Amino acid sequence: MGTLKRFFLIADYLTLIRQVRRELHMWSALAEQLPSPLREQARASLRDKEFHCLGGAVYALYPGAARHKVLRAIVALQTISDYLDNLCDRLQVFDESAFRTLHLSFQDALRTDGPSHRYYAEYPYTEQVYLPRLVRVCQESLRCLPHYGAYQEAALYLGEQYCQLQVLKHLGPQREQLLKEWIDRSFPAGLRWQEWAAACGSTLAIFFCFALASSEPRVTPEAVLDAYFPWIQGLHILLDYVIDQDEDARHGDVNFTFYYPSRRQLSTALQVFAAESRSRAANLPNPEFHLTVVDGLLALYGSDPKAKLQNHTALFRRLSRGSYAAYYLPACAILRRLGVLS
Repeated sequence: MGTLKRFFLIADYLTLIRQVRRELHMWSALAEQLPSPLREQARASLRDKEFHCLGGAVYALYPGAARHKVLRAIVALQTISDYLDNLCDRLQVFDESAFRTLHLSFQDALRTDGPSHRYYAEYPYTEQVYLPRLVRVCQESLRCLPHYGAYQEAALYLGEQYCQLQVLKHLGPQREQLLKEWIDRSFPAGLRWQEWAAACGSTLAIFFCFALASSEPRVTPEAVLDAYFPWIQGLHILLDYVIDQDEDARHGDVNFTFYYPSRRQLSTALQVFAAESRSRAANLPNPEFHLTVVDGLLALYGSDPKAKLQNHTALFRRLSRGSYAAYYLPACAILRRLGVLS
């Protein structure tokens, strides 16, 4: 039965890709109205980070989820995330206050009421048509989910950690020290500082909260955090950084995999995260869904051409051994060659 459920989930996901791209096309059209250089950064985030929305969209397929509203909220929030990442990363701005004000948009998007903010107030460029509209669309979608109130506090907590990470990691030479101090203050011992930081950088648990908000709650916010934060989210972002190692080294960007003393220790840490993620996913309701997410992360990142170019093929095979990810990996590689996945 588990295999059959996974098959239907994957088949549904492939049909969902077209809907995600329709949403992104809408945002691309709106981005063309932006002034330069905001227009170029919005274009680049939509073009180069499409796979973030494609991956996150799987939560619109969670059993009982209001597919259209959940999908719209996911794409809007992830587009905010990717756009802000470019604004903090690519325009030679290193102003902590400006970054914090920009990221109020992410936090506002997770609230269904309350005032909005002037997100560009301390940033050197501004606009009024794109970022505020993304926030409103996310809010409007969440207002249509009848039980979002049961999960809003958890979503806001996760959003707060995400925004804190994004602000600190873009602050130039002092960023590493600031990140370590924040992690030491905020999270329990037991994991390396970069592992907690990686867990803060994922939006998956927020998307899960969106999906759960569609129907009568069967999963507590505490159970969401227990499975996803730090485990599934940490696995997600560490894998993302694995395939971005060359690019981040060229740009001088933070990459949390660089803080492991050796590739062997990185591999061991990833195996721990993968095993813990699978164990905790198996204890959630609809475990096949979450196990498919975990194995899908390994397959999506492992099939990325950057993984092979950086000699990570053996690492992903090792992480996939004994799981469905061993089958998803070649399947995703084929879908990439066919242009179904970017």
